[in-house]
Amino acid sequence: MLQPKHLVGSLLLPLLIQAAGIGFSIPLNITEKERISYSDYRLDSATYTYKPSTGLGFVFDTNVGKDRDFSYRLNLEYSLAEIDSSSRLYSDSYSKHKYSIVNTFGFSLYHNRYIRLWVGPRINLQIEHASSSTNIRHYNSYGIGFAAAAGLNIRLTSKMALGVDVDYHGLRMLGGESYRDYDGATIGDTTYYTVLTGSNKGTTARFYFLVKFGEQYEQNKASTHTPSIIDPTL
Repeated sequence: MLQPKHLVGSLLLPLLIQAAGIGFSIPLNITEKERISYSDYRLDSATYTYKPSTGLGFVFDTNVGKDRDFSYRLNLEYSLAEIDSSSRLYSDSYSKHKYSIVNTFGFSLYHNRYIRLWVGPRINLQIEHASSSTNIRHYNSYGIGFAAAAGLNIRLTSKMALGVDVDYHGLRMLGGESYRDYDGATIGDTTYYTVLTGSNKGTTARFYFLVKFGEQYEQNKASTHTPSIIDPTL
């Protein structure tokens, strides 16, 4: 039976033995707006606009600076966003935790030994959890969507690179919320639950630091000379 440390090694080894890049990312949510509808007849549709926020992520990239046109980039991210304005909230203390899996399929526009400029689509998966001290007690949602992205990788050394990209995304969301009723003057003690659906749209930039494993811009060419099996001294 594999020990935990051996199991982790066996999972990471396929990533490390191939030419690829691993590092961390800093996502910057520049704009983010949600439009939410509720199944509860008491609630009207609402909008939520968030302040710019940052987070932290782990990234794996199959092509940081190779002489190849295609790359796949995987981001596993966490970010914390605070509310800027809303048509429904009765407090500005509302904040949400967002966990994202970002899959990027990049196609090179231009690349050489030192830079790589690419564009491509993204598939985003996310989970959100939020709460406030007033009417919204707990909020959870799951989302899937697409984005258009463009980015640049910059070679620092043979083993290290920096990167930056920006995207505009749109997601569909499904979730649930528990809340307390509001009668215009006070917030009641009764807690209700409602199913919610909606959309999340916005612009996000990401900054990367990547360590490269086994990458070379120029691929090793196979030798065209085949040694003779006949001993020339005969």
